[in-house]
Amino acid sequence: MAGNTDAAFAYDEPSITTLLSWTAFLLALNLINVALDKLIYCGLIGQLFIGILWGTPGAKWFDHETEAVIQKLGYLGLIMLVYEAGGLSTSMKSVKANLLLSICVALTGIGAPIGLSFILKELVSASSVQAFAAGAALSSTSLGTTFTILCSTELIATHLGTVATTAAMLDDVIGLVMIQVISNLGVADASFSPTTVVRPVFVSLGFALGILLGCTFCLGPIFKKALVAKHRAPDFVATMQFAFLVQTVSLVGIVAGASYAGTSSLFAAYLVGVIVSWFDGLVVESKETPVSDGTQSEARISQSSQDKETPTGTKVYEKYYKEPVGRILIPLFFVSFRALYT
Repeated sequence: MAGNTDAAFAYDEPSITTLLSWTAFLLALNLINVALDKLIYCGLIGQLFIGILWGTPGAKWFDHETEAVIQKLGYLGLIMLVYEAGGLSTSMKSVKANLLLSICVALTGIGAPIGLSFILKELVSASSVQAFAAGAALSSTSLGTTFTILCSTELIATHLGTVATTAAMLDDVIGLVMIQVISNLGVADASFSPTTVVRPVFVSLGFALGILLGCTFCLGPIFKKALVAKHRAPDFVATMQFAFLVQTVSLVGIVAGASYAGTSSLFAAYLVGVIVSWFDGLVVESKETPVSDGTQSEARISQSSQDKETPTGTKVYEKYYKEPVGRILIPLFFVSFRALYT
């Protein structure tokens, strides 16, 4: 046993210096975020600077292994931010009504920087490949920044918020394709591989269309019938715990499937949020228009079953996810996000 030091991970009590550093770090993240949100609706700026101060290239109170862990936890926060602010807070009807405008905004945000890079390439004697790479880098959208600012300004549920979030998600998918194009151009014997370039687009479209058709023709009708016959279902089906399990499994499963298939995990998280938001809308509609088969008894049963509190996606998120995600995971994302600016 003496020679096998890797047989188990030994538990060592953290030093008081480490505990004080982490305590100050987490408190500063949330206090500065709240203060700056009240003043300029942009608390994430303070979190960026705290990341610079605590890590590299600042005081380096965190080693590289700790920074790597913070980065991974922060990406979980980004996925949950896209799920809640991008999808769960978005109305499906609003997305459909503004889809054309969102596409125009997304294409403008991508095409304008690339076009400007080609116009200005002669000023620095850049090649066409370099101009394209520079324009593609400028056209990328920070989903975390976009959603956080829209939430802090309470614009996420407005017409502007719907257009901005949908356009940002389209930019994210197109950005995957541009990464593949730039990667191919960077190879010495550059040759385009159609599969690697167009795969993210077709996989993303397949996910979106598959989910849309599945919800419209399969899950939607089943869910509507389940709402009417809720009084016949087992009691555990109407609990908050069951809703949490179903929504969490759906989120993890679809995000994992999208990543393995070759599309954006953030796009998948957005789609799951939209699905849950759509089902929440069906719950509201069922309460507004109670169903009856023609007999008063069945009408009363249907009405009483609808009057019972139905756990929606928003309620599940607020009970199980909101505090840890908002206080720890999302701040850790912006702490690690500061690496782009240092």
